[in-house]
Amino acid sequence: MKKILLSLLAVALIAMPAYASVQNIKVSGDVESTYLYRTNFDLGRDTAGSDEYQSLFLTHTRLRVDADLTDNVAATVALINERAWNVNDSASSDIDLNLAYVTLREMLYSPLTVVIGRQDFRYGNSLIIDSRGPNNSAPTDSALDSIAEDMSKQSAFDAIRAILDYNPLTVELALVELNPGHTGLATTEDDAKLYGINASYEFGDDMDSVMEAYIWKKIDKTAQGTLGDKADITLVKGLRGSISPTERLNLQLEWAMQTGNKDLGSSIFRKRRAHIVQALASFQLPLLEDYSPVAMYSFTKATGDNSMETDDSGYYTAWDPLYENQAGGKIYNTLFNMSNFILHEVTLSAVPIEDLTAKVSLASLWLERQYDADNQMALNQPDSGTAGVTGYIDSKADASHLGKEFDIGLTYDYTEDVQLGANIGWFFPGSVFRLSDSENRNAAKQFLLNCLVKF
Repeated sequence: MKKILLSLLAVALIAMPAYASVQNIKVSGDVESTYLYRTNFDLGRDTAGSDEYQSLFLTHTRLRVDADLTDNVAATVALINERAWNVNDSASSDIDLNLAYVTLREMLYSPLTVVIGRQDFRYGNSLIIDSRGPNNSAPTDSALDSIAEDMSKQSAFDAIRAILDYNPLTVELALVELNPGHTGLATTEDDAKLYGINASYEFGDDMDSVMEAYIWKKIDKTAQGTLGDKADITLVKGLRGSISPTERLNLQLEWAMQTGNKDLGSSIFRKRRAHIVQALASFQLPLLEDYSPVAMYSFTKATGDNSMETDDSGYYTAWDPLYENQAGGKIYNTLFNMSNFILHEVTLSAVPIEDLTAKVSLASLWLERQYDADNQMALNQPDSGTAGVTGYIDSKADASHLGKEFDIGLTYDYTEDVQLGANIGWFFPGSVFRLSDSENRNAAKQFLLNCLVKF
C-alpha cells in the first residue's frame, strides 16, 4: 500500500509542473477482487486417488493516466498490481508498468497515426494477435505467476505501430520487441521479434461486411548461438470475414496458415506447415424478446503434429497459438493450448431481469490428430508447469475426444461503476483420458466470484 501511495504521489508531482501544457488529462482505473476455487485440474492423475484443489482470493488494481498534449499528441501511462491476498512477498507488493506509450496523430500527413511504447492492441477476434495473449500464462514479474497464471491481466507489447486510415480501408504495420536477448555488445544473436501488417476493409453495405487480411512473422533466436545462425521462424498469413445477412444474424469466418522453420534443438529444424480455421455465428432469437436472447456457435480447428521424427525430415504440422486471447476463464482454456485442437461450442445468453445477464455454454473438444498409446497428454496447470496424464488407448474406442465443458455465468451491473459476477464450470474428461473400459478420469471444477469497480 505504501508503494501504491508513493507511485500516485509521483504521478501527481510529475503532472503538476506540466499542467499548463496539457490540454486535457484523464485519470481512470479499476479494482477487481475475485474469489477462486478449483479442484482436480490434473484430472485425478494422483495414483493415491487424492484430488488437488485451490482456494484463494485475488485482487487486480490498475491506474491509468491519459494526457492530451499539443494538437494530435497524447501520452498514456498505466500501472498495475495483481496479487493473492495476504501473500507477503516482493512480487505481491510490486507496482508494475503495464502501459507507457505516446500517440502521434496526423504524423507527416493526415491519414497516419504512430503509436510508440508499451501498448495494448489486438486484431480481429484475437485468434492470432492480442497483446494480452496467450491468456493461460502470466509474466514472471506478476505476483500471479506460479499461482493463477490464467487470471493475470498484466500483459502488453513493447511496439511501434503505424496506422494508415484511408476510410473505409485501414492498414496497420507493427514491429514488436518480444525479447531483446543480450542488450549489450555480444557475439550471440538471441533476440525475438514480431513483424506484421494488418489490413481491414469495411464495405459499407447493408450487411455490414468486413474483410481483414494479415501477415505476421515471428523470428525467434533466443535459443541460438553465434551471429547468422538459423532461427525459429513462424510466418502467418490469414483472412477474416464478417457479414450480417439480417439484423439478427452475424457470420464470421477466419482462416490462417503457418510456414517457416521449427527449431527442434541441436541445430535441427523442420519446415512448418500448419493451419487454423474458425467459424462463428451469432443469432438474436426471435422469441421472448424482452429477455434479449442470443444464441452463439463457434467452431475452431488447429492442426497438430503426431510425428516423432527428431531430424529435419517431413513437416512440423502443429499450429503455434502465438498470442491468441479467446475463452478466458474457461477450464479448457487453462488446460490446453490452441494446438492439435478441435472445438465446438454453443452459448446461450439472456437478460432475465434488468441489469442481470445470464450465460450458459457447452463446449466439446477433440484432438485434431490422435496421440500414440505411449504418449502423455500434457495439461497446463494454473500454478505453472504441466501435469502429464497417460490416457487409455483402445483400438475399438474413440481416442480423440478430449472432453466436454459446461459453464454457467451471471453478471450483474449493480451500478454504472460496479459489476458483480459469478461463474461455475465443469470439465468432463473424454476418451483420451480414460483409465480403462469402465473407468474415467475425474472431472475438473471451477468457481469464480468477482466484484469489479471502475473509476
